[in-house]
Amino acid sequence: MEVSRKWNYDYDTRCECSEDDRCGCAFPENMARSFVPDYQTQTQQATLCRPVLVGQQAFNFSAPAVFADGSTNDLFNFFDYIADSYALLVFYLADFSAVCPLDITSFNQAYAEFSKRNIKVVAVSVDSLPAHIAWRKLPFAEGGIGQVGFPLVSDLSKVICNEYGVLRSDGMAQRSTFLIDKSYTVKYQAVYDHKIERSVEETLRVADRLISLDKSDCKGFQCWNKQNKPAVLETSKHL
Repeated sequence: MEVSRKWNYDYDTRCECSEDDRCGCAFPENMARSFVPDYQTQTQQATLCRPVLVGQQAFNFSAPAVFADGSTNDLFNFFDYIADSYALLVFYLADFSAVCPLDITSFNQAYAEFSKRNIKVVAVSVDSLPAHIAWRKLPFAEGGIGQVGFPLVSDLSKVICNEYGVLRSDGMAQRSTFLIDKSYTVKYQAVYDHKIERSVEETLRVADRLISLDKSDCKGFQCWNKQNKPAVLETSKHL
């Protein structure tokens, strides 16, 4: 089938799993699996219906993005950007929504802490690139986010959200966070109901543990932080 080059969905072709939908999902709006927008074709190795990604290879993508200095790139490549670094992939519902400005600016306030840990932050929503640009121009007091220090990626095709398993039934991105190591492996994921706020402090705690484990040779419960160790581990005779 010829790949569409415009923002039009092919409703006559369903995704591979739609006829026998055992996994409980369907590609958004019966969009053809081969559909790609006007930017570079997405990675063909990605699979459908992966609700738990921890331990699996992260999905690479090329998509439009606006950067901290206001510049843009229609072919922003995720893996190229995070090369030799850890990555924090932050999905949020929508630009100009009621809660997302606080959500995104919370990560921006901790941006220096993530940078100190060699963690590159990337935020993604299904909004267009012009919407991202306009949202960054508005100050927080007016419903915007200002000049945040990390890229905002436009997933207008919804391919990225779908591959990370966070595409909502209404077509927006579910509030979620993915921590990815230097080998592009997902080490942590957290998916939230839209009414539940994220904890930047918890994200930093998990990041610190991941980095600490990467630097040490300890195994099993030897690696556990004593402050977070369940009491049963202290007394169990089976350990």
